[in-house]
Amino acid sequence: MTFSFVATPNAARPLTASLAPLQSRGEILELSGWQLWLKSWGRTRITEILHVENSRTHVLIGAPTNIEELRSLATLATAEALSASSVHILVILREAFGDAVLSLVEGPFTVLTFGPRGKLTVVTDALGLQPVHTVRGRCLWISSELKNIGLCGPGEFKFMLEEDVVAHDNRPDSFLPISNAERIRPGSICSFSFDGRGHSVVNCSQYVTFRLAIPQRIKREQARLATYSLLSASIRNVADVKDSISIPLSGGLDSSLVTALAAQCRADIKTFAIGTEVSNEFEFAQTVAHHVRTAHHDLTFGDDAILQGAHEAIFYNEIFDGLSAEIQASLLCLYRSLEGTGGRIVTGYGSDLLFGGVLRPGSAPNDANAELWRQIYRTRWTGEFSQFGANRYGFEVHHPFWTPRLMGFALSLAPEMKVSVDEVKVMLRECAAENALLPEEIVWRRKIGIHEGSSVNSIFASHIGVAPGDYAAKTRYTYAKFRAYMSAEDAPDAGDNV
Repeated sequence: MTFSFVATPNAARPLTASLAPLQSRGEILELSGWQLWLKSWGRTRITEILHVENSRTHVLIGAPTNIEELRSLATLATAEALSASSVHILVILREAFGDAVLSLVEGPFTVLTFGPRGKLTVVTDALGLQPVHTVRGRCLWISSELKNIGLCGPGEFKFMLEEDVVAHDNRPDSFLPISNAERIRPGSICSFSFDGRGHSVVNCSQYVTFRLAIPQRIKREQARLATYSLLSASIRNVADVKDSISIPLSGGLDSSLVTALAAQCRADIKTFAIGTEVSNEFEFAQTVAHHVRTAHHDLTFGDDAILQGAHEAIFYNEIFDGLSAEIQASLLCLYRSLEGTGGRIVTGYGSDLLFGGVLRPGSAPNDANAELWRQIYRTRWTGEFSQFGANRYGFEVHHPFWTPRLMGFALSLAPEMKVSVDEVKVMLRECAAENALLPEEIVWRRKIGIHEGSSVNSIFASHIGVAPGDYAAKTRYTYAKFRAYMSAEDAPDAGDNV
């Protein structure tokens, strides 16, 4: 289960007083000249994520989903890996194969290594599923959640002007709308140390870098086989656990594919269709649930619940972008409605950006991959893949499409396999049809956004008093809430237990 953390040099003053508001919510450790505050969102004990070796303390934040595969690889270096903890396995792999081996780790994780003479090394996951931020306020802060720093006292953040945030979305993946803060890039290894005068020295490198690739024009049957194989393996990694599996099912291609493949792994899958009093997609979700035999439930939420979901998305996932907050609103409603049941939630989120669901039929093939990469890159700073909203309600959330291997394959796949004159997500549809995974009417169903099929976009717009497509206004509203939430000046109705 994911942990929330804050690290800061224990030489800074008044550090103890700054962390006092967090004391009752977690545990503070003194490690090699740093204070580390940790909170577990689940049953895992802090001692289970620590590994001490050669005067270094390694701390694993998060939960890699393919840890047994990594354990098998680590046994090539030492038999000790057979009984090693997850964090120890990552230490073994880095020592044996170098930093690039971290690109094989799937799922949300951060590794903090506290070494001699106050050196701290931070490793972020390849896709930014577990965000890490640095803030230079009264002292240097390194934290998974900005809101925890806001709890430690006023004035830590220097927020950017609204017009600078709304002006465009061409941002580096380290972007935060806070001038004295930045997000550590996905796939990074950053070391923090101090010079003779006590000033911080930061050195960062990338162990993996995703970028727009040269299109690979392989045979269509090979592409279908690779798509099926990679997605099936990713779903097995998240579904082959003791925990229960719940899937938000709209009846669209992406969530339906994930449901069908998960149902091949186990017979106890639960699916949930999310609708509002305005509209829903229950008919399509029921078709899929009946076809693959899941325990299915339709959930209808009122406007107030949807708006609470949007505010919780801003608060927990620390989103300042209007579109991202809107899309996440219904998922927060699902997490809230299932609170206390535990387990994993598995989604089809991210598929559209890999296989062309956000494109228009007839889009110029030569431009398709560039547009998809632009939108993939955008997710690296929006916060929409963050785990904290699900964690708040006792869940792990996993997105099987969002793995390094599947993403690497999709980024290089020739665009004509994604978009045609009259269709998008061509390869996914062909893959589903070839393997008889879903009813034909689902395979070829027209793409509808999760925020559109249940009219969340209209409900959010009506609350603000703007047109549904006015995302500049939605971002202004979202950013105002973000500033208040991160500064501990406000919290959503359900946000008392941060």
